[in-house]
Amino acid sequence: MDTQLNSITAGVFEEQEGHLTQSEPGPKVDRIVEVAEKLDGLAEEASGETVDHILSARNHCLEYVEEGGGDEQPRTE
Repeated sequence: MDTQLNSITAGVFEEQEGHLTQSEPGPKVDRIVEVAEKLDGLAEEASGETVDHILSARNHCLEYVEEGGGDEQPRTE
């Protein structure tokens, strides 16, 4: 759980402060989708009310992407 939480925190700081955790980060939309996926994994390891908060955060990420948030379109590989 600590690894996932640290990864999420690093990604959030990257977006807020412009520091890169990857040598070649993908488009912002991709990064937000990655955070949502990591939140899913974190929710699986959590319990109780914490799960509700994590899933709420994940849903906000996905809603942001669906509404056209982010600077670029997702990569297609």
